[in-house]
Amino acid sequence: MADRSIPSPADRDARILFLTREGCHLCEDALPVVRAEADRAGTSVEVVDIDTDATLQRDWDYDVPVIIVDGKVHARYRVDAEQLRTALRRRSLLQRLLRRT
Repeated sequence: MADRSIPSPADRDARILFLTREGCHLCEDALPVVRAEADRAGTSVEVVDIDTDATLQRDWDYDVPVIIVDGKVHARYRVDAEQLRTALRRRSLLQRLLRRT
């Protein structure tokens, strides 16, 4: 499990990738918080069911929900709205410059 692949969102406008699976009660609790903070930051959330991809299922089977912000794992299992808000405020200079084009 040390070499997990961190997927990228297919949606270029999504800064948040939310890994989930059907029937996950922690996912059901976390997703509204993630969506609210994404709306506040003016970005979108891409939701991916790990059970639709064998690699994602292998890498993240016991960790859902996984919240990935700008290509880095931000949280697993539970999400804190204030910490997510702070993470969404931070952007590298390169990301800001690329966003302008």
